[in-house]
Amino acid sequence: MNLTTMARAFIFIFFLMLSGLLQSHHWVSENYDDSSLVYVEVVVKEFRFINPHPFVEVTLAEQADSDDVWTLEMDNRWELQALGFTDDTLRLGDQIRVAANPSPFDDRALYIRLIEHPRLGFRYVHNMRELYALDEAE
Repeated sequence: MNLTTMARAFIFIFFLMLSGLLQSHHWVSENYDDSSLVYVEVVVKEFRFINPHPFVEVTLAEQADSDDVWTLEMDNRWELQALGFTDDTLRLGDQIRVAANPSPFDDRALYIRLIEHPRLGFRYVHNMRELYALDEAE
């Protein structure tokens, strides 16, 4: 195999792998129903600020002592970090309100589109590049 053939093979393999990576990032729309939103008030059990998508383990607020744990997936970690999110943004016991897309595959999995966080006084909206202050009346 000459150098030109090897270079072409390398470029082909590189773009094949790149296309697979780009396609895999769109799995969110394949795993959550973006035509439906649910609104729930939840209590944070655990916040995993991991890459590529952070997760929040929660229980429903009206069942805070329950073992019925839900998993809420968030937007890209780096985008959240740019907004000021840290490992400590969502703490054990925080009561937050969320709007989220449900998963058709798991009735306890949601993809967060909005968070209202009374303790820190902000509203996060998915794919917006800033946090919004909650009104005092909310």
